[in-house]
This record gives sequence, structure tokens and C-alpha cells, in this order.
Amino acid sequence: MTENEFDMLWQRAEAEGYGKRLAAEYPLWRQKQRRVVSMVAALLIVVTVAMSLFTTQLHHSRNYEKVYCNRVGTTDAQWASLAAEMLLE
Repeated sequence: MTENEFDMLWQRAEAEGYGKRLAAEYPLWRQKQRRVVSMVAALLIVVTVAMSLFTTQLHHSRNYEKVYCNRVGTTDAQWASLAAEMLLE
């Protein structure tokens, strides 16, 4: 047996050992992978719902009851338009 043939057999035996070890560890790795993916998905859902509630709360907290204007010469039409916009919100 030549040195080259010996190296080839050694590499094949070594690769076979790695393959068996990886095949044995794959189910556990896959289970962990699924757990991580489901946790990330749940976290994204929670963050999305929280942000939606927060922006809704923030939008509703901007209810203005009074409007002040320091400009002289504001016409009644402008006030009526502003009031209409405020009522629509």
C-alpha cells in the first residue's frame, strides 16, 4: 500500500466518523432550530401588537379641545375649516 492510498483510506475513515456524528446530532439540532424560529416569530408578533397598540394610544391621546391663534386677520372660513378637520379626526 502506497502512502497516497493510506492517506485516502485515512481521510475516508475520518469522514465517515464525522458523517455518523453529524447524522446522530441532526435531530437535536433541528429541534433547537425550530424552537429558536418559533420564539423569534412569537417575539415579532408581540412587538408588532405592542407597537400597534402604542401608536393607536398615541394617536388617540392627541385630542385637542382648544385651538389658539396669535395671528390677526384669521377669517371665519378658516376657523370653520379647522373645526371641520378637528371633528373629522
